[in-house]
Amino acid sequence: MSEQVREVRSHTGHLIRLAQQRHVAVWAQVVGTETTNVQYGVLTLVHRKPGASQSDICEELQLDRSTVADVCVRMEKSGLVSREPAPEDRRRNVLRLTSAGRDELMRIRPLVDEVQRVLQEELTESEQTQLRNILLK
Repeated sequence: MSEQVREVRSHTGHLIRLAQQRHVAVWAQVVGTETTNVQYGVLTLVHRKPGASQSDICEELQLDRSTVADVCVRMEKSGLVSREPAPEDRRRNVLRLTSAGRDELMRIRPLVDEVQRVLQEELTESEQTQLRNILLK
């Protein structure tokens, strides 16, 4: 390995990008491309918290407003969620899972676990915990 390649591989941003690419590839292979990782996060949150607002989703999933708005519109069009104005504030939209959304969440939950297993298969349990703790910081 050349010194230049070794230098690039020592950059944290480069390694994070490689990890993200690996995640996307494994996700596509195991889960497919119909439902994205972000959509899975929205499905999970709305399942746990029916009537969650788009602002709740922004906050809990740490996504920007335009991303959440776009994802929610696409999910509504594909029949995974229903969006309606909040009764107490008609400017806010709240979401609920449709039966198709619940079915999709139940279908992909074990697949998401498999993605996690594949991504961590070379790590010990202690290293897996360490990695999550470092990433959370």
